[in-house]
This record gives sequence, C-alpha cells and structure tokens, in this order.
Amino acid sequence: MDALVVKTSLKERQKEDEAARTHAKGVFIFKKVFHKQPKSWMDVIEMSAEGVTKSSLMIFVRYLDFSTDRIAHLLPVTARTIQRYSNKQKFNPTVSEHIIQLVLLVGKGIEVFGTREKFLRWFDTPSKALGGKAPSALVSLKTGAQMVTDELGRIEHGVYA
Repeated sequence: MDALVVKTSLKERQKEDEAARTHAKGVFIFKKVFHKQPKSWMDVIEMSAEGVTKSSLMIFVRYLDFSTDRIAHLLPVTARTIQRYSNKQKFNPTVSEHIIQLVLLVGKGIEVFGTREKFLRWFDTPSKALGGKAPSALVSLKTGAQMVTDELGRIEHGVYA
C-alpha cells in the first residue's frame, strides 16, 4: 500500500514551527520556575499541597521583571509576607495554587501572543471582554484568573468578544 504523502507549503511549516516554539516558551516558564513539568492536573494539586517555595516565586518575579509589590497584588499574600519568607520556605496550599495558576496563565499568554512583551502589554491593557478591566486587575482572585485564562483561549482560537 502506498504511503500517504502530505505536502505542506513552506509558509504552513513555518507557522507550525512558530507554534511549537511559542508552546515551548510556555512549557519553559513552568520548568524554569518549578524545575519540573506537570503531567496531569493531579501533579498540580500535589505541587499546591506540597507548597511553592519563595525561591520559585522569585524566579517567576524576575522572569516577569515585576517588583515584589506588583506580584503581591496578583496573589492572596502581602508583599511583607513574601519579604519575610526565607528562600526555602513554602507558601500555604492556597497561595501555592494561585502561584501555579499564574505561572500556567503566563505560559499560556506567551503561547498565544508569541512573546513575553506582547503578553504583558495585553495583560495590562483594559479589555472590553473582561468588563473594561485589565487582565492584571482580575487575577488576584481565582475566578478572575479563570476568566483571563478563558479569554486567552478565545483569543487563541480567534473568538473575540
């Protein structure tokens, strides 16, 4: 039986390569922050229960080029608490889960927009689809973070509200 040969144009291959690279950027962020990649949502739950260290959070903060105050506004924890923690100290499961959710959200955003800079520009810009609020203003609550993640999915698939 003859093998099925699928011919793709150079432009299509370039798009596929770019998609793979941007997906790799999203995966890279998670690996860079946590030194591992979850294989399932159960891994995320276990990571949350175990706790995220301050040093992991600070890797994420440096990657985003945020201040401790700015990241604290996105999390259910104060800047003072973050500052008081030692690098090896772990946040409680609620804060850890939120940190993980933000890392996943940022990774998805970079996949969708292609670069950290483009994602952060969108992240700080008010959106009609999000009630006129900037995504960054919503992610401090889990429901808001889920809304932002859902909006990234709509943008990824070309469905604009």
